[in-house]
Amino acid sequence: MQIFDALFAPIARLLVARGLPFPDLVERMKLHYVQAALAQSGDRATDSRVSVLTGLQRRDVVRLRGEDVKDRRPNHLARLVALWQTGADWSDMGQPRTLPRSGPASFETLAQTVRRDVHPRTMLDTLLAAGTVALSPDGQEVRLVQASYQPLSGSDDQLAYLSRNLGDHAQAAAENVQGAQPAHFERAVHYSGLTDTQVQHLSEQYASGQMALFQSLSQTAARMKADNATPGPLRFRAGGYFYRTGETD
Repeated sequence: MQIFDALFAPIARLLVARGLPFPDLVERMKLHYVQAALAQSGDRATDSRVSVLTGLQRRDVVRLRGEDVKDRRPNHLARLVALWQTGADWSDMGQPRTLPRSGPASFETLAQTVRRDVHPRTMLDTLLAAGTVALSPDGQEVRLVQASYQPLSGSDDQLAYLSRNLGDHAQAAAENVQGAQPAHFERAVHYSGLTDTQVQHLSEQYASGQMALFQSLSQTAARMKADNATPGPLRFRAGGYFYRTGETD
């Protein structure tokens, strides 16, 4: 089990910081163990087999095997920002336009295109607080200043991003270890023995390169999706990270 400490440690720190007690984590992990055993067993997924694979009691397997572990809550603000940069009504060749707050082709109509059950003013206030958009001096125009929606620190939106991003990354890496074919792209570069200035330079180089790639992927994916007569069955997530620490590998 010690080989997984690098995975467990940051999750434990986050859960403690959020005040989640250990028994709650154990109960949730039981559900994921059951779901993993069901997926592995296929047609042979009897309660007894799942109990043997997971080490859980049969009564826990019976109680949990029908529960759903997926979080299907869409992030409407992230979708709004993406549409602003790729939709023909809101951008020019991938460059987001400055929009009037209301009226035709406005921020209000963009917000309503994304979600009608949330007031556009609520979306605008949240994006302003996060620094994603800015208002003109007279408050009548809205300008996109960030290429992606970055939720406020500690917010539910930020935790949802963390869960989805790390979840897909972990899924890709785990499937590679289990021999997925074709393998998912999953690479990292790591060095030690560098100064603070050197690492800062590398961080800036990485951030600028990644943002350019992400914008290109987003625009290409948006064009592909618009060309589909009906929605395709697949999704993808491409991400990146840059972590600095005084600890050595």
